[in-house]
Amino acid sequence: MSIKRTTDLHPEFKVFRTDIQDSYICITALVTNPDADSVRVAGVIYDQVAEILAESGAQIIHERIFGKIEIHKNILGARNRKIRCLFPEDPGMVTYVEGKSCYGNPLAGVQLRAFRPSREEEKVKTILEGNIPRGRKWSRKGAIFLQFQNLYGESSSEKRNRREQTEEMFHKAETLLTTEGASFRDVARTWIYVDNILDWYKEFNSARNRCYTDFGLLYNGDVNHAENIFLPASTGIAGKNSEGASAVMDLLAVTKSSNSDIQIEPLYGIRQRSPYRYGSAFSRAMRISEPDQKWIFVSGTASINEDGKTIHIGDFSAQVEHTVEVINSLIQPEGVSFSDFCEATVFLKRKEDFSRYQEIAESLGISNIPAVYLVADVCWNELLFELDASFTVSIPHNR
Repeated sequence: MSIKRTTDLHPEFKVFRTDIQDSYICITALVTNPDADSVRVAGVIYDQVAEILAESGAQIIHERIFGKIEIHKNILGARNRKIRCLFPEDPGMVTYVEGKSCYGNPLAGVQLRAFRPSREEEKVKTILEGNIPRGRKWSRKGAIFLQFQNLYGESSSEKRNRREQTEEMFHKAETLLTTEGASFRDVARTWIYVDNILDWYKEFNSARNRCYTDFGLLYNGDVNHAENIFLPASTGIAGKNSEGASAVMDLLAVTKSSNSDIQIEPLYGIRQRSPYRYGSAFSRAMRISEPDQKWIFVSGTASINEDGKTIHIGDFSAQVEHTVEVINSLIQPEGVSFSDFCEATVFLKRKEDFSRYQEIAESLGISNIPAVYLVADVCWNELLFELDASFTVSIPHNR
């Protein structure tokens, strides 16, 4: 088996499933009925997820739920009742992000990746901080993969301002990585959800840059060779969390043995230069090449020029089309197309643009991608649209 993609349609939701080389399974569940009971639908979705995991022998390695914060305890309860019924050892690690559904249901959707070990030594293990589950660890093709979830800086003290919380979040991640014999130099992808992003995005970038300087990723603010700096792909988007923290972060890191054939490289493409040139420390995309498959993790992408300025201001359609063109310019040289989506998140600043987005997506051939559709502020006020995505393709054995 190489890569198989299927879509199951239900009256109230869709489930997209991608099976990759008998190793990974990506699942996206999108709630499409605005009037459906969110908790009941969550239970039905997780019934199906549990069945997929049971029949495949796969274990969850990364899981996010997007929905209103007010219902998060009920949604997580529905999730745990279904998953832990079959998998009592499940650590219950979920990143819950407030995501206002473009379809109008309080529950926007679920995204998860699972890994199917082929040998006992590849079995997924839980990474603990004390007694608290913080991540998942698995091995494949001579490499160790580390997926951390729901990391944040403590917000309980009045002295913990947003910058301090953000720096604590990154340093907590670095500490966990170090415990596992890794560092931020091994991080391929981060997903960061920032509360009230428009109020302090520059401050957030400053905090991240300071941490990356501490970790040895950045030196003296030099941007002249920005495309040669190893920086993770990333999404930084508006999203509240149930902890009341300024931001939460998930991250994927990969460490390799000396004989591993896995290659990890940032991509910058030709339509937009390195975001670090205008103060945002991330790469446009990250490529993880394994002997039999290739992953492309595309950062949150929007309608900006090489200087980080919004273009097509006020023109939603043009912003969508420009964003898709930029992503296409990143993936085409890699032999990847929009038919190779495994998961995506689509962000619209205004819900009223959703019907127009659906028309544009149909014309561009991306109307049925495995995505969750959310109403959220992008990092700059003029940006009306952002898309992040993961793609995967198989690599023929004779190459």
